[in-house]
Amino acid sequence: MNIQTFGHTEFQIMVERHDSQIITTSMKVAEFFGKQHKDVLRAIRNLQCSDEFNQRNFAQCLKINELANGKSEPYFEMTKNGFIFLVMGFTGKKAARIKEAYINAFDWMAEQLQSEVFSVTAELNAVTRDYVRAEIKASDCGRGLRQWRELKPDLENKMEELKAIAQMPLKLH
Repeated sequence: MNIQTFGHTEFQIMVERHDSQIITTSMKVAEFFGKQHKDVLRAIRNLQCSDEFNQRNFAQCLKINELANGKSEPYFEMTKNGFIFLVMGFTGKKAARIKEAYINAFDWMAEQLQSEVFSVTAELNAVTRDYVRAEIKASDCGRGLRQWRELKPDLENKMEELKAIAQMPLKLH
């Protein structure tokens, strides 16, 4: 990948969403920094961070390598903090540009997640509003039906009485 053309559109391949967290992998770090994956694995294993930090920010995983007869190969998933801690030791112009790009990628993904949360919240508010309106209408209809059941017999009786009075008797001789 040409670093000079590295922009926002490539952020999607740099970071990914895993459950509710934004992560990257040791394989992506190796690819973007032009390093061998085994060297990135060694760098992660040799980090001198606390066990607590390591557990929060690095997760060792296995992938099946189809090219190596299905042999399992280790890799790490890491958080933004894990990534930053790891690449702080990488040097050079290329490393500096990629560090900036990765930080931007994580920020971009965070914006996407935040936007999604706002979108879901707005939709939830709209659905809740519609639900409450329908519930109020149903309640009003229920009250109206109950009132109708109470008034109907009296109104029917009154109509029958008035019909009887309103009928003109026919005189037949």
